[in-house]
Amino acid sequence: MSRPTSITPLLTLIALACFAMLGAALLLQHLLGWEPCTLCIQIRLWLLCGGVISLLILALEAFGVRWLSLLLWPLLLAASGMAVYDNTHLLLIETGVLESSSCSPFPFYAFYLPLHEWLPSVFMSAGVCGENDYNILGLSFTYWTLAGVALLLALCLFTAWRAIRR
Repeated sequence: MSRPTSITPLLTLIALACFAMLGAALLLQHLLGWEPCTLCIQIRLWLLCGGVISLLILALEAFGVRWLSLLLWPLLLAASGMAVYDNTHLLLIETGVLESSSCSPFPFYAFYLPLHEWLPSVFMSAGVCGENDYNILGLSFTYWTLAGVALLLALCLFTAWRAIRR
């Protein structure tokens, strides 16, 4: 008895997770006044990239161009991995393991792709890395976002493994 090998539900979940986390960050910023730092903005970019790439993979799978969709998997894994990396960096600054000077006031892409000028309500940083006064259920918001992006990376790895095994 063979198992279904469709990865469509998993890719849909990845896209929804990326856009839900991005939407939650924007709601917290614009409704509650939580100001994002540079690393927060970079995490937003990785989530946006992950959501768009997963939608592209879904479209290519739907059109039966599986070989081309396999070329996008490293990009999806890189986007979710970089979200985990940047979030871990932010947590290390927040907990005092790294100095806050290790956080640049400019996102890495600012000089090549000025998203902060094109979409300032999404990509403009106003907070300071490591200064997080926002807690949810007694834990810093940074811990919650790290849990979210780590689960996203795990889901991406599992889905990529399923995609290759088909």
